[in-house]
Amino acid sequence: MHDPLVSFCFTTFKRQAYLKSTLESVLNQTYQHFEVVVSDNDPEGSGRAVVESFQDARFKYYANPENLGMKKSFNKSLERSTGEYIVMIADDDPVYPDMLETLVELRKKHPGYGMYLGGSNWFCTQPDIARLYNVRVGMNSCLAYRPMDDIQVFSASQFLQGFFSLQIFPYYLWSTGMVERKVMIKMGGVPDYSSAFLGDYAYLSVMGSHSGCVTINRALGHQTIHDQNFGRAQNDQLKITATNFVNYVSEKIKGVEGWPLIEREMKHFVALWMVTHMNFLRRFYSLVPDAGEINFNSFEKEIFSIPLMRPYKLKYLLKKHTPALHDSIVNVKRKMKSRR
Repeated sequence: MHDPLVSFCFTTFKRQAYLKSTLESVLNQTYQHFEVVVSDNDPEGSGRAVVESFQDARFKYYANPENLGMKKSFNKSLERSTGEYIVMIADDDPVYPDMLETLVELRKKHPGYGMYLGGSNWFCTQPDIARLYNVRVGMNSCLAYRPMDDIQVFSASQFLQGFFSLQIFPYYLWSTGMVERKVMIKMGGVPDYSSAFLGDYAYLSVMGSHSGCVTINRALGHQTIHDQNFGRAQNDQLKITATNFVNYVSEKIKGVEGWPLIEREMKHFVALWMVTHMNFLRRFYSLVPDAGEINFNSFEKEIFSIPLMRPYKLKYLLKKHTPALHDSIVNVKRKMKSRR
């Protein structure tokens, strides 16, 4: 039997219902030359029955001897896989039936690139969670403001410039892209910099920096927005993220053409993401009564003591106290930039 073209590499931890739904989405692919590798961070193997219920020889299950954390577990899946291309897929991010077929066709038409990437949606079923994220109940498009199915071909440098300025997609999801195994291995697997924040962005930027990327403006899967999403109770990792993301990714991609510009875009992206996430946390803690306590004054001081974040304190305060004025200033700057 030949090795599969694509390996879906999962990590999971005690979320059997989400895992089952996402595995079903993989099974429904119109392109079937794949395998599924599940690394379970529950040493007791709570996900085993879910995987084995499919009774499909392509579905392979491994219980890690201990909880390795998300990224190390992802890399265990990579070690255990055999495909020429890899899809790193979260257990709550189902993909659409044409996902693999679309990416494989992109590869046929545009060979020689290290990564092939589609767009994504956000899917939210709970009104209170939808209000918290400022999204609609149901499906929310994260496609670019370009024609449907528009294909773009990027060199490594072009990809990184567009990636960090959010010109390719307004939101990125690693589950809707496939990366050549050789590229994954050479670039060190799923980036591990002691924080899970911005994991998709570190992964996609590092992999795209090797030999470019081909994208298609079509949603190939979605992120499920629910009450167990990462990021609401891991505030201790935020300060680590602001520093470690920049240091880790810089070391991996600094050899690309146009690095000084890309470095500025990357740091600007990280700082803006931090400002946005901190404002999200303020809203979360004010709207969810049992979310816990946090001393925001102390938290803010800690974050804005980071050199990267100091120039963005005014922006944060504007978003915090006068969001309408902040948004007005941003819109004016966008219009001025578009006229240049």
